[in-house]
Amino acid sequence: MDLITIIVPVYNVERYIVECIESLLNQTYKNLEIILVDDGSTDKSGEICENYANTYSRVKVIHKKNEGLGFARNTGLAVAHGRFVTFVDSDDKAETDLIERLVKGIVDFKCDTCIGGFKRISENGRTNFVEQYDAALFTGTDVYNKLFARMLGSAPDKHDAIRMSVWNVMYSMDIIRKYKIEFPSEREFISEDIIWDSEYYKYSKRVKVIDSNAYNYRITPGSLTQKYKENMLKKICVLYSEMINRISDDKIKRLQRQFFVNLRVCLRQENSNISKKSSSEILNSIKEIVNNETVHTVATEYEKVIEQFKQKVFVKLVKNKKIYILYILIKIGVI
Repeated sequence: MDLITIIVPVYNVERYIVECIESLLNQTYKNLEIILVDDGSTDKSGEICENYANTYSRVKVIHKKNEGLGFARNTGLAVAHGRFVTFVDSDDKAETDLIERLVKGIVDFKCDTCIGGFKRISENGRTNFVEQYDAALFTGTDVYNKLFARMLGSAPDKHDAIRMSVWNVMYSMDIIRKYKIEFPSEREFISEDIIWDSEYYKYSKRVKVIDSNAYNYRITPGSLTQKYKENMLKKICVLYSEMINRISDDKIKRLQRQFFVNLRVCLRQENSNISKKSSSEILNSIKEIVNNETVHTVATEYEKVIEQFKQKVFVKLVKNKKIYILYILIKIGVI
Protein backbone atom coordinates (compact mmCIF):
# COMPACT_ATOMS: atom_id res chain seq x y z
CA MET A 1 0.00 0.00 0.00
CA ASP A 2 1.75 3.16 -1.24
CA LEU A 3 2.10 6.23 0.94
CA ILE A 4 -0.09 9.06 -0.37
CA THR A 5 0.65 12.70 0.42
CA ILE A 6 -2.21 15.19 0.73
CA ILE A 7 -1.15 18.85 0.62
CA VAL A 8 -3.55 21.41 2.07
CA PRO A 9 -2.68 25.11 1.70
CA VAL A 10 -4.29 27.00 4.59
CA TYR A 11 -5.10 30.69 4.79
CA ASN A 12 -7.68 32.26 7.14
CA VAL A 13 -10.21 29.43 7.01
CA GLU A 14 -10.87 28.84 10.71
CA ARG A 15 -14.56 28.30 9.93
CA TYR A 16 -13.92 25.36 7.57
CA ILE A 17 -10.50 23.89 8.33
CA VAL A 18 -11.66 21.44 11.02
CA GLU A 19 -14.23 19.88 8.68
CA CYS A 20 -11.59 19.67 5.96
CA ILE A 21 -8.96 17.97 8.15
CA GLU A 22 -11.50 15.60 9.73
CA SER A 23 -12.62 14.48 6.26
CA LEU A 24 -9.01 13.57 5.46
CA LEU A 25 -8.38 11.77 8.74
CA ASN A 26 -11.53 9.69 8.13
CA GLN A 27 -10.40 8.38 4.73
CA THR A 28 -10.85 4.65 4.15
CA TYR A 29 -7.34 4.62 2.66
CA LYS A 30 -5.10 4.89 5.73
CA ASN A 31 -1.49 5.15 4.53
CA LEU A 32 -1.57 8.94 4.34
CA GLU A 33 0.70 11.87 5.02
CA ILE A 34 -1.32 15.08 5.46
CA ILE A 35 0.74 18.26 5.08
CA LEU A 36 -0.97 21.45 6.23
CA VAL A 37 0.80 24.56 4.91
CA ASP A 38 -0.24 27.59 6.95
CA ASP A 39 0.35 30.44 4.52
CA GLY A 40 0.62 33.22 7.09
CA SER A 41 -2.93 33.00 8.44
CA THR A 42 -3.97 35.84 10.72
CA ASP A 43 -6.94 34.02 12.28
CA LYS A 44 -6.89 30.79 14.32
CA SER A 45 -6.23 28.53 11.31
CA GLY A 46 -2.54 28.07 12.13
CA GLU A 47 -3.32 27.21 15.74
CA ILE A 48 -5.93 24.65 14.69
CA CYS A 49 -3.42 23.04 12.30
CA GLU A 50 -0.82 22.92 15.06
CA ASN A 51 -3.25 21.14 17.38
CA TYR A 52 -3.96 18.46 14.77
CA ALA A 53 -0.25 17.96 14.08
CA ASN A 54 0.37 17.50 17.81
CA THR A 55 -2.44 14.94 18.04
CA TYR A 56 -2.04 12.84 14.88
CA SER A 57 1.25 11.46 13.61
CA ARG A 58 -0.06 11.47 10.03
CA VAL A 59 -0.52 15.24 10.13
CA LYS A 60 2.34 17.70 9.66
CA VAL A 61 2.12 21.49 9.68
CA ILE A 62 4.39 24.07 8.12
CA HIS A 63 4.02 27.75 8.98
CA LYS A 64 5.28 30.23 6.39
CA LYS A 65 4.87 33.85 5.36
CA ASN A 66 1.98 34.62 3.06
CA GLU A 67 2.93 34.12 -0.60
CA GLY A 68 -0.23 32.66 -2.09
CA LEU A 69 -1.74 29.31 -2.97
CA GLY A 70 0.78 28.19 -5.60
CA PHE A 71 3.85 28.78 -3.44
CA ALA A 72 2.14 27.12 -0.46
CA ARG A 73 1.68 23.99 -2.57
CA ASN A 74 5.35 24.11 -3.57
CA THR A 75 6.29 24.24 0.10
CA GLY A 76 4.32 21.05 0.69
CA LEU A 77 5.82 19.32 -2.34
CA ALA A 78 9.34 20.05 -1.09
CA VAL A 79 8.80 17.86 1.98
CA ALA A 80 6.38 15.26 0.58
CA HIS A 81 7.33 11.60 1.11
CA GLY A 82 4.44 9.92 -0.71
CA ARG A 83 4.72 8.05 -4.00
CA PHE A 84 1.67 9.99 -5.16
CA VAL A 85 0.30 13.37 -4.15
CA THR A 86 -3.03 15.14 -4.26
CA PHE A 87 -4.13 18.63 -3.24
CA VAL A 88 -7.12 19.68 -1.15
CA ASP A 89 -8.19 23.27 -0.62
CA SER A 90 -8.71 24.12 3.03
CA ASP A 91 -12.35 25.22 2.74
CA ASP A 92 -13.30 22.04 0.86
CA LYS A 93 -13.92 18.53 2.15
CA ALA A 94 -13.60 14.97 0.92
CA GLU A 95 -15.93 11.99 0.95
CA THR A 96 -14.45 9.15 2.98
CA ASP A 97 -13.48 7.15 -0.13
CA LEU A 98 -11.91 10.00 -2.15
CA ILE A 99 -8.32 8.75 -1.83
CA GLU A 100 -9.27 5.10 -2.16
CA ARG A 101 -11.03 5.79 -5.49
CA LEU A 102 -8.08 7.73 -6.89
CA VAL A 103 -5.59 5.07 -5.79
CA LYS A 104 -7.76 2.33 -7.27
CA GLY A 105 -7.76 4.14 -10.62
CA ILE A 106 -3.95 4.22 -10.58
CA VAL A 107 -3.45 0.63 -9.39
CA ASP A 108 -6.11 -1.09 -11.50
CA PHE A 109 -5.03 0.57 -14.74
CA LYS A 110 -1.29 0.85 -13.95
CA CYS A 111 -1.40 4.64 -14.31
CA ASP A 112 0.78 7.48 -13.11
CA THR A 113 -2.19 9.84 -12.70
CA CYS A 114 -5.91 9.64 -11.83
CA ILE A 115 -8.57 12.35 -12.27
CA GLY A 116 -12.03 12.52 -10.69
CA GLY A 117 -15.00 14.85 -10.83
CA PHE A 118 -16.46 16.89 -7.98
CA LYS A 119 -19.53 18.29 -6.29
CA ARG A 120 -19.84 22.02 -5.83
CA ILE A 121 -21.29 22.80 -2.41
CA SER A 122 -22.58 25.96 -0.80
CA GLU A 123 -21.21 27.60 2.31
CA ASN A 124 -23.45 25.41 4.48
CA GLY A 125 -22.49 22.21 2.65
CA ARG A 126 -25.49 21.81 0.36
CA THR A 127 -24.73 20.32 -3.09
CA ASN A 128 -25.70 22.66 -5.93
CA PHE A 129 -23.76 21.24 -8.89
CA VAL A 130 -22.17 17.92 -9.84
CA GLU A 131 -19.34 17.50 -12.35
CA GLN A 132 -18.92 13.83 -13.16
CA TYR A 133 -16.82 12.63 -16.10
CA ASP A 134 -17.22 9.48 -18.14
CA ALA A 135 -14.59 6.92 -17.21
CA ALA A 136 -11.74 6.90 -19.72
CA LEU A 137 -8.11 5.90 -20.10
CA PHE A 138 -5.57 8.10 -21.90
CA THR A 139 -2.17 6.74 -22.87
CA GLY A 140 0.95 7.89 -24.70
CA THR A 141 0.60 11.05 -26.79
CA ASP A 142 -3.18 11.12 -26.19
CA VAL A 143 -2.50 12.30 -22.63
CA TYR A 144 -1.24 15.67 -23.87
CA ASN A 145 -2.94 15.92 -27.25
CA LYS A 146 -6.44 14.88 -26.17
CA LEU A 147 -6.76 14.98 -22.38
CA PHE A 148 -4.72 18.12 -21.70
CA ALA A 149 -6.36 19.81 -24.69
CA ARG A 150 -9.74 19.41 -22.94
CA MET A 151 -8.27 21.04 -19.82
CA LEU A 152 -7.57 24.18 -21.85
CA GLY A 153 -11.28 24.54 -22.50
CA SER A 154 -14.12 23.15 -24.57
CA ALA A 155 -13.97 22.90 -28.34
CA PRO A 156 -15.79 25.76 -30.16
CA ASP A 157 -18.68 23.48 -31.15
CA LYS A 158 -19.33 21.47 -27.97
CA HIS A 159 -18.93 21.25 -24.20
CA ASP A 160 -16.19 18.71 -23.55
CA ALA A 161 -13.87 20.47 -21.10
CA ILE A 162 -12.32 18.70 -18.12
CA ARG A 163 -11.75 21.08 -15.24
CA MET A 164 -8.03 21.82 -14.96
CA SER A 165 -7.98 22.18 -11.18
CA VAL A 166 -5.32 20.16 -9.34
CA TRP A 167 -7.65 19.06 -6.57
CA ASN A 168 -9.27 15.64 -6.98
CA VAL A 169 -6.30 14.57 -9.08
CA MET A 170 -3.61 12.16 -7.93
CA TYR A 171 -0.17 12.89 -9.38
CA SER A 172 3.05 10.93 -9.55
CA MET A 173 5.77 12.37 -7.30
CA ASP A 174 8.34 10.60 -9.50
CA ILE A 175 7.28 12.77 -12.46
CA ILE A 176 7.13 15.92 -10.33
CA ARG A 177 10.62 15.38 -8.90
CA LYS A 178 12.25 14.21 -12.12
CA TYR A 179 11.09 17.23 -14.13
CA LYS A 180 11.15 19.71 -11.23
CA ILE A 181 7.53 20.78 -11.75
CA GLU A 182 6.42 23.69 -9.57
CA PHE A 183 3.47 26.05 -9.30
CA PRO A 184 3.78 29.67 -10.38
CA SER A 185 2.07 32.37 -8.31
CA GLU A 186 -1.65 32.97 -8.84
CA ARG A 187 -0.79 36.61 -8.18
CA GLU A 188 0.78 36.66 -11.64
CA PHE A 189 -1.64 34.41 -13.52
CA ILE A 190 -5.39 34.11 -13.09
CA SER A 191 -4.89 30.33 -12.87
CA GLU A 192 -1.71 28.70 -11.64
CA ASP A 193 -3.27 25.26 -12.12
CA ILE A 194 -3.27 25.32 -15.93
CA ILE A 195 0.41 26.31 -15.96
CA TRP A 196 1.16 23.33 -13.72
CA ASP A 197 -0.91 21.01 -15.91
CA SER A 198 0.78 22.25 -19.09
CA GLU A 199 4.07 20.98 -17.65
CA TYR A 200 2.93 17.84 -15.88
CA TYR A 201 0.96 16.27 -18.72
CA LYS A 202 3.93 16.53 -21.09
CA TYR A 203 5.49 13.70 -19.11
CA SER A 204 2.50 11.68 -17.93
CA LYS A 205 2.08 8.40 -19.86
CA ARG A 206 -1.11 6.83 -18.50
CA VAL A 207 -4.03 8.75 -17.00
CA LYS A 208 -7.27 7.27 -15.74
CA VAL A 209 -10.37 9.46 -15.55
CA ILE A 210 -12.87 7.99 -13.08
CA ASP A 211 -16.61 8.58 -12.77
CA SER A 212 -16.31 9.77 -9.18
CA ASN A 213 -17.44 13.03 -7.55
CA ALA A 214 -16.07 12.38 -4.07
CA TYR A 215 -14.46 15.83 -3.81
CA ASN A 216 -16.63 18.61 -2.32
CA TYR A 217 -15.65 22.02 -3.67
CA ARG A 218 -17.09 24.75 -1.46
CA ILE A 219 -18.09 28.13 -2.84
CA THR A 220 -17.86 30.78 -0.12
CA PRO A 221 -17.99 34.59 -0.28
CA GLY A 222 -14.28 34.75 0.55
CA SER A 223 -13.10 31.93 -1.70
CA LEU A 224 -10.61 32.64 -4.46
CA THR A 225 -13.23 31.97 -7.13
CA GLN A 226 -15.76 34.40 -5.66
CA LYS A 227 -13.93 37.43 -4.36
CA TYR A 228 -13.14 40.44 -6.50
CA LYS A 229 -9.86 40.08 -8.36
CA GLU A 230 -7.77 43.17 -8.90
CA ASN A 231 -6.22 43.53 -12.35
CA MET A 232 -8.19 40.55 -13.62
CA LEU A 233 -8.09 41.78 -17.23
CA LYS A 234 -4.32 42.02 -17.12
CA LYS A 235 -4.01 38.56 -15.56
CA ILE A 236 -6.19 36.77 -18.13
CA CYS A 237 -4.22 38.45 -20.92
CA VAL A 238 -0.91 37.45 -19.32
CA LEU A 239 -2.17 33.88 -18.93
CA TYR A 240 -3.31 33.77 -22.57
CA SER A 241 0.05 35.03 -23.80
CA GLU A 242 1.87 32.51 -21.62
CA MET A 243 -0.24 29.57 -22.79
CA ILE A 244 -0.02 30.53 -26.48
CA ASN A 245 3.74 29.98 -26.16
CA ARG A 246 3.22 26.58 -24.52
CA ILE A 247 0.73 24.88 -26.83
CA SER A 248 0.49 23.77 -30.45
CA ASP A 249 -1.80 25.42 -33.00
CA ASP A 250 -4.43 22.68 -32.84
CA LYS A 251 -5.22 23.63 -29.22
CA ILE A 252 -5.52 27.41 -29.72
CA LYS A 253 -9.29 27.48 -30.35
CA ARG A 254 -9.90 25.78 -27.00
CA LEU A 255 -7.67 28.33 -25.30
CA GLN A 256 -9.55 31.16 -27.01
CA ARG A 257 -12.89 29.81 -25.86
CA GLN A 258 -11.61 29.67 -22.28
CA PHE A 259 -10.27 33.20 -22.67
CA PHE A 260 -13.82 34.40 -23.25
CA VAL A 261 -15.09 32.36 -20.30
CA ASN A 262 -12.58 34.28 -18.17
CA LEU A 263 -13.53 37.55 -19.86
CA ARG A 264 -17.18 36.98 -18.93
CA VAL A 265 -16.09 36.64 -15.30
CA CYS A 266 -14.07 39.83 -15.68
CA LEU A 267 -17.15 41.69 -16.94
CA ARG A 268 -19.39 40.01 -14.38
CA GLN A 269 -17.26 41.49 -11.61
CA GLU A 270 -18.61 44.88 -12.64
CA ASN A 271 -22.11 43.70 -11.70
CA SER A 272 -20.99 43.59 -8.07
CA ASN A 273 -19.74 47.17 -8.45
CA ILE A 274 -23.03 48.64 -9.68
CA SER A 275 -23.95 49.76 -6.16
CA LYS A 276 -20.41 51.06 -5.50
CA LYS A 277 -19.57 52.83 -8.76
CA SER A 278 -21.33 55.35 -10.94
CA SER A 279 -22.61 54.28 -14.35
CA SER A 280 -19.86 56.28 -16.03
CA GLU A 281 -17.18 54.48 -13.98
CA ILE A 282 -18.55 51.06 -14.95
CA LEU A 283 -18.84 52.10 -18.59
CA ASN A 284 -15.20 53.19 -18.47
CA SER A 285 -14.22 49.78 -17.06
CA ILE A 286 -16.07 48.03 -19.89
CA LYS A 287 -14.46 50.38 -22.39
CA GLU A 288 -11.01 49.49 -21.05
CA ILE A 289 -11.81 45.78 -21.48
CA VAL A 290 -13.10 45.96 -25.08
CA ASN A 291 -10.30 48.32 -26.15
CA ASN A 292 -7.62 45.96 -24.87
CA GLU A 293 -5.39 44.85 -27.73
CA THR A 294 -5.29 41.18 -26.69
CA VAL A 295 -9.06 41.07 -26.24
CA HIS A 296 -9.64 42.52 -29.70
CA THR A 297 -7.12 40.15 -31.33
CA VAL A 298 -8.59 37.04 -29.72
CA ALA A 299 -12.16 38.15 -30.53
CA THR A 300 -11.28 38.70 -34.19
CA GLU A 301 -9.70 35.25 -34.49
CA TYR A 302 -12.20 33.29 -32.41
CA GLU A 303 -15.28 34.79 -34.06
CA LYS A 304 -14.39 32.93 -37.27
CA VAL A 305 -14.82 29.47 -35.73
CA ILE A 306 -17.68 29.88 -33.24
CA GLU A 307 -20.71 27.75 -33.98
CA GLN A 308 -22.82 28.34 -30.88
CA PHE A 309 -25.14 31.34 -31.18
CA LYS A 310 -24.82 32.81 -27.68
CA GLN A 311 -21.03 32.65 -27.81
CA LYS A 312 -21.00 34.30 -31.21
CA VAL A 313 -23.22 37.18 -30.06
CA PHE A 314 -21.07 37.82 -26.99
CA VAL A 315 -17.81 37.77 -28.94
CA LYS A 316 -19.28 40.08 -31.60
CA LEU A 317 -20.39 42.56 -28.93
CA VAL A 318 -16.88 42.58 -27.47
CA LYS A 319 -15.16 42.77 -30.85
CA ASN A 320 -17.40 45.60 -32.07
CA LYS A 321 -17.01 47.44 -28.74
CA LYS A 322 -20.73 47.64 -27.95
CA ILE A 323 -20.10 49.15 -24.54
CA TYR A 324 -23.67 50.21 -23.73
CA ILE A 325 -25.20 46.85 -24.71
CA LEU A 326 -22.63 45.04 -22.58
CA TYR A 327 -23.40 47.38 -19.70
CA ILE A 328 -27.13 46.56 -19.92
CA LEU A 329 -26.42 42.82 -20.12
CA ILE A 330 -24.19 43.07 -17.04
CA LYS A 331 -26.80 45.08 -15.16
CA ILE A 332 -29.60 42.56 -15.81
CA GLY A 333 -27.30 39.64 -15.01
CA VAL A 334 -27.19 38.05 -18.48
CA ILE A 335 -23.38 38.10 -18.60
